[in-house]
Amino acid sequence: TPTGAAAAAPPPGEGAGSVGDDALGRRESVDSLCGEGAVLPGRGDLTTVTSEGYGEATLGTCERLVRLLMRLTECVPAMEGWGGGWNLDADATLLDIGSGYGKVVVHAKLLSRCRAAHGLECVRSRVEISNLTLQGLYGELDRKALDDDLLRGVSFCCADATREAVLRYTHIYAFDRVFSQYTLAALARLLQRSHFFVFVSSKGPRTWWRHGLSKVQPVAKMRFVTTGRERCTVFIYVNAQFVPGV
Repeated sequence: TPTGAAAAAPPPGEGAGSVGDDALGRRESVDSLCGEGAVLPGRGDLTTVTSEGYGEATLGTCERLVRLLMRLTECVPAMEGWGGGWNLDADATLLDIGSGYGKVVVHAKLLSRCRAAHGLECVRSRVEISNLTLQGLYGELDRKALDDDLLRGVSFCCADATREAVLRYTHIYAFDRVFSQYTLAALARLLQRSHFFVFVSSKGPRTWWRHGLSKVQPVAKMRFVTTGRERCTVFIYVNAQFVPGV
């Protein structure tokens, strides 16, 4: 189990940092479909308006990615014996930055049974659809599935992720292929001060290092296919601060 910085850090998944009620944090009267603690981004927020493009993973891609994360220490020989925290398991927490309509969040929860899976999305309509879909899923579950809390810990919120003070999730995923350089720079600063074990991104290491996210190291990659038949590579990074013996 990682020690040092990992031991001193607040427990991953105990909630993300809050957004200040200042000129940048525009709390509005929003309905429940925007999620608990929603802060609707303003049209002048460059970190959101420059990165509202959309890309959605296929079902097969979602499954391959989640199963890789579930067995990461087995699939990456160099991670053998690293201990807990690295695999997406029942103790893990997942954050999807730019969660769209919530596909990755729901699939991660159903496949891995992770403790919590949360989606942050800056486009209000997408969050509303995510939460409506989640409500519909609850309506379709049988009593046994409800008793087993199959969807417990799944949530979606409309907010600008880069305005968070700190992120405390074991696993962070971002389909950042459409993110602008402005958004990437802000996200890099946030991740550099955040506590996580694994980060999944479509951007290569040189991009993140250039933006100041120096503590991540790539350990694996996989082909990613969208429903629009676009193909790219996603990189799986580990937080070097938590690597045993470092």
